[in-house]
Amino acid sequence: MRLQLQSGSSFRTILSRTLLAFVMSAALSIAPAVADEAEVDQQIENLLGNADLFKSTISDLQARIANEDSIAVSAFIDYPITVTINGRRKTLRQAEDLEPLYYDIFTPEITEVIVNQDYGSLFVNGDGVMFGNGEIWMNAICLDEACNETEARIITIQAAE
Repeated sequence: MRLQLQSGSSFRTILSRTLLAFVMSAALSIAPAVADEAEVDQQIENLLGNADLFKSTISDLQARIANEDSIAVSAFIDYPITVTINGRRKTLRQAEDLEPLYYDIFTPEITEVIVNQDYGSLFVNGDGVMFGNGEIWMNAICLDEACNETEARIITIQAAE
């Protein structure tokens, strides 16, 4: 079977149109993700502060959780924090309290939520940044009285439902 081109057409024109259609469809499929990330950035900037700080902290947290680096993960938490382990509430007062309880707190379900959270799908409000269905919340924590310096830290850890 031979492809017959209409008069005035060329294979190069058809190829370039096909390539253009492919590139445009690829760009359109990426656009929502970029728009979602920009929207999350804007919400964080408006409600919580520095979006770049949250973006880098979240990325770093995801890597540390994926590597099961309990010591590094402990630095992402704002203490004291109350967690529920096997139906019982426990308050962690400092980073050292997390180490022996790490796998009881960061269960496979919680770990999966954190590692698989897409930045562009985060929910943001005045209470902070929510992962999944509320298993993890982060917020900006002031490091000085004027709140000129902040860190993004975990403020809530609750069992996945």
